[in-house]
Amino acid sequence: MANTDTNTYEQVYNVREDETLLSRVALVVCVLAERGLFVAGFSITKELLTIHYAGYSRNKPVWELDFFEHLFANEPLLLVREKVKGLFVSSHKNIIVPDELYAERDAVQWMQRIFYIEEQEAIVKYPLINDKATYLHSIPLNMSELIRINFKKAVIQPLAAYQFGVRQAQSLQLQCCISNDQVTATLHNYSQLLWHRIFDYSGAEDIAYAIKLLCRENYIDAAKLNITCNALSGAEYDVINELTQYFPGIKGGNGHTIHDRWDPSVMLANQLLGCVL
Repeated sequence: MANTDTNTYEQVYNVREDETLLSRVALVVCVLAERGLFVAGFSITKELLTIHYAGYSRNKPVWELDFFEHLFANEPLLLVREKVKGLFVSSHKNIIVPDELYAERDAVQWMQRIFYIEEQEAIVKYPLINDKATYLHSIPLNMSELIRINFKKAVIQPLAAYQFGVRQAQSLQLQCCISNDQVTATLHNYSQLLWHRIFDYSGAEDIAYAIKLLCRENYIDAAKLNITCNALSGAEYDVINELTQYFPGIKGGNGHTIHDRWDPSVMLANQLLGCVL
């Protein structure tokens, strides 16, 4: 980890020590979180080569435009825009509307009643085909324009898209993606969507509390949950490790055991690439 200033930090993961890794990158996926950017580079054969992450602390506002503009201009993996195949956006302002209830105007009004949506925010919709629903989330208009200008050919999806895609045939599967300050969590019971939420946390105990509260409110035995965790950087490994004190059976996002600090990020990168190729 390299600190560029007191509020910003960067991490890099390479699959091996090789000075030619960057030159071999042909496919790129990235995640825009409210205070961070995750970028993964793959070879033409879809082999993960490297992950770059940059984020900033909670004492600065979400979606700081200067931070993202600087990274879009200087991040080595983003310099060739045509290599960026998928861009995933994480916003805590979101709702899911079943198709039988969906009407665009009404859905936007529901969003505006549930969240404080400013005039300078764009509401974006995304179809959840497997769940027969529509996912809506909001991002600032200036960020939306920045994405449009820089990534004209990339597939744009919410970060949660991979959690609504191909799933393991398990009962009560809770999929989590952890960033430095938020959790994107989705609960399915086989093919049935039960719950989705993006929430803030300060430590593993906050995540455990949110999960156990979810179980209590929905009359679910927490011991029966199949929990999988991905992460945006190696720093979240400690949080996931602490979370195993409350839920010992936690696996990585692909259902495999987590052995290494970067395993949750590697699994995330591969699942995101599967959403766009």
